[in-house]
Amino acid sequence: MRPWFRAGVCLPFLAFSAACGRGDAAGPGVFTPELISTAAVPLSESEEVALLADERTACVIDSYEGQVRCVTRDGGVVGVFGREGEGPGEFIDPTYLTRGEAGTVGVVDTDLGRFTVFEPSGAWVSDVMLPEVFQPFPSFGAAVSGVSLDYMVMLGRMSGSLMARYDVDLASGEVLRQEESPPGPWDIECGQVIHGIPDPAGGWAFVACEGHLIFVGGTGEATVLRAPTYVPELPNERDVARTEEELLALNRSQGLPRTPATDEALERYRATPKNYYLRTGEQVFDAANRYWIATQRDQHEWSWLDVYQDAEYIGSVRVRDRLRAFDLLGSTLVVLVDRQVGPDDGDGIPDRALDWYDIADLSFAR
Repeated sequence: MRPWFRAGVCLPFLAFSAACGRGDAAGPGVFTPELISTAAVPLSESEEVALLADERTACVIDSYEGQVRCVTRDGGVVGVFGREGEGPGEFIDPTYLTRGEAGTVGVVDTDLGRFTVFEPSGAWVSDVMLPEVFQPFPSFGAAVSGVSLDYMVMLGRMSGSLMARYDVDLASGEVLRQEESPPGPWDIECGQVIHGIPDPAGGWAFVACEGHLIFVGGTGEATVLRAPTYVPELPNERDVARTEEELLALNRSQGLPRTPATDEALERYRATPKNYYLRTGEQVFDAANRYWIATQRDQHEWSWLDVYQDAEYIGSVRVRDRLRAFDLLGSTLVVLVDRQVGPDDGDGIPDRALDWYDIADLSFAR
């Protein structure tokens, strides 16, 4: 999804409830929600998903066709829209998705610097220009809100705030609000803060190197912790194969063949422990101000979302297959996954799907 762009105790296991029944013991502190339904979606280099306001429709980006596809949880296609170009309803680089409070879907085109609102059927509603490198929050109304990253600060080439929050009026394009993130510094031995998102209570949450998280309250007080579920883990062969394809895809997009630099980058990746977080965009504050973050733990038969509240880890949510992105709203969690390759997959490429889960009974009772 995107950057909404969020110490340890062991908690009793909550009963597993899925379409096949109950009783799958996953261990202390783990909640495995009920699987409601699943829908196949096309293979894509994009790892974006937006759960729309009805909690029954979700949209993804088909990067190979440059389109957005919206499907219902029973697999029905609501709309497939977009084509290459710079006109209304056209894309150069559809990068991020977000849901409208009125049931619409918003698309950020990074190359055009534009935010476009569509009906799920694909009907164009409106568009507006955005600040540079804008990454939206999960939902929007009369204004679209999001954050931008200062790469010079992230790379340590200058000091100051890592992120800035923007609120942009959809009717006029006026920037209604611009707010810098807390600048730190924070006591992290490995040094590097990667990304941050504001929370609804006026604070911020940041991910940092080597499994560290920083929760900054509305009055500026900071809690620095290392994720209790984080264990330095080298990439497995599936991780390496996926990264190799991503590097080769980048070369192809620039008209380049495989180069020695590609192989060197791949070897560095193979020898470097994986990050705690899956991607910087896969963090969300829910309506109860709990912070959800998709992790890189395991990701073979199961994937894991860790949940924090008041700067403390409260438990993990376990979902099947290899999680690539997620979104949540109300009692629904939707997860974009790569399926495991089975004996019927002659091409050796994992199928891609959306899984809907019921999280109405989510509880990490002690």
